[in-house]
Amino acid sequence: MVNILKYNLHWKENFRYHYEIKRDLFHEISPYVDARQIIGVVGLRRTGKTVLLKQFIDHLLTEGERRDRILYFSFDEDTVSIEDVIAEFQARMGVEIADAGRVYLFLDEIQKLAGWQNQIKYYYDTYPNLKFFVSGSSSLFLRRGAEESLAGRIFLFKLPVLSFAEFLRLKGEEDMVRKPEVFKESLKDQVLQYVRRQLPELVTADEPFIGMYMGSIIDKIVYEDLPGRFPIKYGGALKRILGIVASHPGIITDYAALANDLGISRKTLSGYIYYLECGFLIQKCYNFSRNRLTSEKKMKRLYLSSTTLLFQLCEDPDTGRAVENLIINSSHARFFWRKGASEVDCVLSEGDSIIPIESKYKDGIRKNEIKGLLKFLREFSLDAGCVVTKDTAAEEEIDGKRITFIPLWNWLLH
Repeated sequence: MVNILKYNLHWKENFRYHYEIKRDLFHEISPYVDARQIIGVVGLRRTGKTVLLKQFIDHLLTEGERRDRILYFSFDEDTVSIEDVIAEFQARMGVEIADAGRVYLFLDEIQKLAGWQNQIKYYYDTYPNLKFFVSGSSSLFLRRGAEESLAGRIFLFKLPVLSFAEFLRLKGEEDMVRKPEVFKESLKDQVLQYVRRQLPELVTADEPFIGMYMGSIIDKIVYEDLPGRFPIKYGGALKRILGIVASHPGIITDYAALANDLGISRKTLSGYIYYLECGFLIQKCYNFSRNRLTSEKKMKRLYLSSTTLLFQLCEDPDTGRAVENLIINSSHARFFWRKGASEVDCVLSEGDSIIPIESKYKDGIRKNEIKGLLKFLREFSLDAGCVVTKDTAAEEEIDGKRITFIPLWNWLLH
């Protein structure tokens, strides 16, 4: 028998989970709660996927949905079939799911269940009264399910690490988010706290706790999660790759040299980097071109997916590189630009909009320090670019281009 009672405290009258502060993604997903499609949420371990699901359970209860028509189950501990879970649920409801009206099923860490997408597809196609919410810590398995058997049946969302605004809200500093100019000196200090505390349970944690907490997450992913899903022969190599990227954020991927240093083949290295991406530990950026296919064939840069990972894996990272890593993470950037000796740290591209961003965590920035940015603007016939600074806030016209200088704390909030 499947023990579903332990997962469903909300079946008790008047019970609420009471996770009051909501992530931005909650509001992004909310319009699709009543849609037919499955809601899929992926993200790094401990980013708050389970909390997000339970916030939606509270939301449904507030909207008047029946408690006994909402099921939560986690496959993190129990590896039973969806059929077994639903059979036990039916037994407790005392009615077949086909006759139960609207039923909500929240299935956590679904990637641990072999063949989950085909199991869900059967119930989705057969019982239109069922609404599924699923979560997972591996982008590959949810994405593959979405692209294959669940095409058109699932809306996928990524829950990232905390944004700076979310970090402040969880600390009870909502005023800093709403009135940043009033608190700019305090916000500078908060940024220094934020870069090491980008997971919800770390917001008010001390350094020793952060070290133990992050060490356990990294080891869990590297030595258990990824080897359980991928053919990994050299387990220690994953941790070494992370250490190299932490020591050199934005490292250009010279696969041949790096593979030689690690004592593995180039093909194995390429696979391992892909696996680390799937585990949300590494973020890859491509050299920008207007032709997307050309971009993906050109050189690539690697960053850790969070500066909290960076500070865990590198004892004393270069401040400028750490800020660059933060900008890449916070903007969800997919591109940088490099041509000869000229480069731009970050290029945001959405439709016809192209925004180049240069990271210069200092003040008193001279023109020759942003020559790569100016060259990019000329090369792509753009009018404006952005420089993220330590404290300088200004807008200047340089060589006919509009350059906005914005302090890091302010850029993170906008």
